[in-house]
Amino acid sequence: AVVSTQSTGEGNLSTIPGLSRAMIQRAARAGNMPTAIRVEELLKKNESLREELETSRKSLKELQKEHTKVKEDCKTACSNLHYATMQVTTLKQVRDDTIQKLRRAQQNYDTLNKSITKQAAGWVQERLDERAVERTNKLKRIFPSVNTPA
Repeated sequence: AVVSTQSTGEGNLSTIPGLSRAMIQRAARAGNMPTAIRVEELLKKNESLREELETSRKSLKELQKEHTKVKEDCKTACSNLHYATMQVTTLKQVRDDTIQKLRRAQQNYDTLNKSITKQAAGWVQERLDERAVERTNKLKRIFPSVNTPA
């Protein structure tokens, strides 16, 4: 705002854009009546700081967006970790159950294998005994007068 400076004795300061009457009066009360050159330097510095502030605000917004994305990613990762942990627990239980079933199956196999082996040995012995009896009977038919041990 352009301020008339004739009643306040502020000289050519009123011609500087961006310099308000209140700013000039404050400087006069403080005893630091700035020169036009000093005011222009301050205005340039002010503009520079405004640009820096705007850049910082943009950067802050970008960081906030990034923070939100990282937070969401973290939530997803935590959820995935929880799900994976549950799966690991479930799979360990399934593995333990499967190992127990395998042990039982191995025990059943061993028991059946022993039984079958014993049964097969009995059948083989029966067959050998049958052959011995058949040989004895055959010899008795061929040589009826010879005593053969049975």
